[in-house]
Amino acid sequence: MTGVLLPVMAKDGFRWRLETADEICRPALDEASSMGGISWVSNDVYWTVTDEKRKTVMWEMTLPVSRETGKIEGCSLRMMCRPEGTVDVEGLVRDPFDGMAWLADERAVAVVRHDPFTGKRLPGTVELPPEMKNTYRDSGLESLAMSEDGLVMWTCAEESLRTDGPRASRKAGSDVRLTRLARKSAADSWRATGQWAYRTDEVVGKPWYNKKKENLARSGISELCVLPDGTLLVLEREFSVVVIPRLRCRIYETDFSGADDILGRTTLAGEAPRPKLVKKRLLHEITGLAMYEGMCMGPVLNDGTRLLVLVSDGDNRTLQSVMTLRLSPIGPDSKGQMGVAK
Repeated sequence: MTGVLLPVMAKDGFRWRLETADEICRPALDEASSMGGISWVSNDVYWTVTDEKRKTVMWEMTLPVSRETGKIEGCSLRMMCRPEGTVDVEGLVRDPFDGMAWLADERAVAVVRHDPFTGKRLPGTVELPPEMKNTYRDSGLESLAMSEDGLVMWTCAEESLRTDGPRASRKAGSDVRLTRLARKSAADSWRATGQWAYRTDEVVGKPWYNKKKENLARSGISELCVLPDGTLLVLEREFSVVVIPRLRCRIYETDFSGADDILGRTTLAGEAPRPKLVKKRLLHEITGLAMYEGMCMGPVLNDGTRLLVLVSDGDNRTLQSVMTLRLSPIGPDSKGQMGVAK
């Protein structure tokens, strides 16, 4: 089952690059201001999900882009459904086998299957490792990604589990369990087939306190994306104060070679020896007010590069940002790795 294999890396361990294509800000549409996940359907059509006021809504987003430059030529949304029984959905993928939606519910710490047109919850089992329930408040399942063949899915908590260590701070990042799920066919249940420890960046800026005197400065994972060769991209997001409150979003390419599979370990705290971590390399950094939470691949552009699309959580109907980037492989031996244009 080729989808379960870890990505084949270049000699230096990494093989991808990113270049900015475009970024737009548009006024939020009623409830569609806090897009937490996105999945490509075909051509210029995507599905996205919002969770404003803890009410999950799925939307069809039309995002026409220039096939020459990747520049955004418009952006519109149409409401699809309200997925029943959900609490706080932050991740979304479209199943290539039947066109249904898998949703990552942050607070419920569960991945569930829904009909994207009616919102009805459908049969379908995702067996997460029991340790995944030990999340910090508001730091549950923030991300969900699926391979193009529909046989592998990745998810993780936003920050370290309570049983694995502290949240990220100015001194150190936190260890997050990147969790790989797999199935042999569309009829099979999803089961965890591996977990690897990934350390997020530390909090660079200063604390930010709310009225309850809680420090809201954070540094964690807000999204994952599986590339055509199996490489996993990680979107990290930091909120802190650097002169003024600001967000720093970084896209990393990962390398699992040499990392220890920690599936079955109940805790990472105090264990000796510590597991060897997933390696990472920075591909792109965005600093500003956009809180990017969703990331997915889009169509192939005319020059053979692949579109990567990011959407932000506008947080209470402020300006909503959408960004496009151009993804391309490194090296002469990577021709034909970008997938099929649709």
